[in-house]
Amino acid sequence: MVAPGQMTGDCSKEFADLLFADLRAHGLTKTGGADVSAPAIVLSINVSRCEGRPQQAILGEGLPAVHIARTDGWFAAQLQAVDPANGQEVASVAVQGHAQKENQSQTGEPEWPAPSELKALAMRKAIGEAQRLYTTWTENRDLPFMDGKECHMKQAYDLAKASDFQGVVRLLKGEVDSCNPGSKAGMEAWYDLGVAYMQLGRFDGAAAAFEKASALNGGKPAAELMAECQREVAAIQARQPKPAPPAQGPPVQTGMVMTNDLIVKLIQGNVAEDEVVKMIANQPAHFSLEPADLAQMKAAGVPESVITAMRNKK
Repeated sequence: MVAPGQMTGDCSKEFADLLFADLRAHGLTKTGGADVSAPAIVLSINVSRCEGRPQQAILGEGLPAVHIARTDGWFAAQLQAVDPANGQEVASVAVQGHAQKENQSQTGEPEWPAPSELKALAMRKAIGEAQRLYTTWTENRDLPFMDGKECHMKQAYDLAKASDFQGVVRLLKGEVDSCNPGSKAGMEAWYDLGVAYMQLGRFDGAAAAFEKASALNGGKPAAELMAECQREVAAIQARQPKPAPPAQGPPVQTGMVMTNDLIVKLIQGNVAEDEVVKMIANQPAHFSLEPADLAQMKAAGVPESVITAMRNKK
């Protein structure tokens, strides 16, 4: 159920009529303010531009001369969907539309197309962008992936071309902290790691990697991707139910014995670092922490926080 909210700006009512007609065509039902039989999303429209304007006439030369009268139409608005139960915004989209029409004549100055017609055409074009609120859509874009000679980025690039982004994460996680920290190569390695996390849908890891890249002069691309991933993390967290408070009592032991091999399997199986640290603290363990063992663990992508927990295990 969708209820109309605040409508502001020129043409807002006309655009709302078009929009709600399209909503009905896609199976969504409009409810009025008096209809409280079902919860509704409130959809507000703020129009910032709705204009039709005749352009300067083009007077042709020669014989036969073609004279052109052209009119342009523009429309721009911000749509906001709010859940009235909690007052939270659930979606927002900016829409724009532009239309152009001309009349031609060889006998005199032609009549300009009516501005009202061009405004209506521009509004109809904006409906296509508004559909992102309530229809399925796909967006493709290109993201650069660095393939420098340092930090194993060339190998990571080959893995990315084969869509093995798990392999990219395993490879670069062991490199980013130690490979020329503070250098351009270090920044690019953090950036590539962020791209790999994005492809895996692990937006928290991606946001952290892009933040590192941005701090190392990663520029606007890294900063924009960091912000995008942070929004994804917030959206995912908002959709998740709040967990029940943990029961009080001693840590539950599962009977497993934590070993070097098990730690590597957990990390490469994408178990969160903090969860692995908790398991080390709560379960019996038999670790081998010789220099060769530690080097092997780091090469397998085991984070420093996990290795520290292994060292501190009593």
